[in-house]
Amino acid sequence: MPTIKVIKTSSVKSIKSQFNKEFSCNIRIYKGNRFADEKMKISELSKTDNPGGSLELGARSRVENVEKYFKETFGIKVQISNADDTKLAENKMTLTQAGKL
Repeated sequence: MPTIKVIKTSSVKSIKSQFNKEFSCNIRIYKGNRFADEKMKISELSKTDNPGGSLELGARSRVENVEKYFKETFGIKVQISNADDTKLAENKMTLTQAGKL
């Protein structure tokens, strides 16, 4: 099962790259209502005291669960989108389905 490693020193760019490589979909990471700069670290975006941890995701992980994990663990808003980042995935979709939108 692919593992997306998210720690407080992870950059937005590295997390986006992992999602694209493992699931052929994109993750949009926000700072407030705007996209976060790719150079920013999770620790800079996080609204929690101790951002860190690893998230184990399989091809059948649901979009809503991934978005919820980031919100609850780091206080960061994320959204999953298709492979070319033109359409947001529906919450009930798997990460694999999102990549095929």
